[in-house]
Amino acid sequence: MRKLYEISDEMVALLDQVDPETGELPEQLSVVTADFKSKGQNVVAYTLNLDSSIAQKKELIKKLQASIKADEGRIASLKGYLQFNMDKTGVLEIVANDGSFKARLHRERDASVDVFDERQLPELYLREIPAKYEPDKKLIKQAIDDGFDVPGAKVVKRDRLTIT
Repeated sequence: MRKLYEISDEMVALLDQVDPETGELPEQLSVVTADFKSKGQNVVAYTLNLDSSIAQKKELIKKLQASIKADEGRIASLKGYLQFNMDKTGVLEIVANDGSFKARLHRERDASVDVFDERQLPELYLREIPAKYEPDKKLIKQAIDDGFDVPGAKVVKRDRLTIT
């Protein structure tokens, strides 16, 4: 089966054979033109099929991304539910019967700085972000850990649930 570019080359060669005085066309030109159009239709149909396939794949990706986001939300909700109830009952560790996984509640393991009033912070504890200041939480935490009072900030300890 001939390729489109081969038919195209043959068609151009035949068009070059048109008699300039009479305008008479080579007799093969109509057959080659029909072959060209037929092959062109196949290329167009294939392109449309690919376009349709791409659209279907994009839609599937959207659905999968939505499903992933929903599952991530479900996981966060379930972890919060488990953490709340482990904290409530005082159970700090849950281990699978076969040891394949465990959940452990680490009390006050994670420390982060809660800036409850940024305006009270001394300039020493602010960093410049192009044309604005924001709290430097690492510096604030270090200062508080070192025993300094930092107006407008405190260290807050939170529980963490790990599942391994």
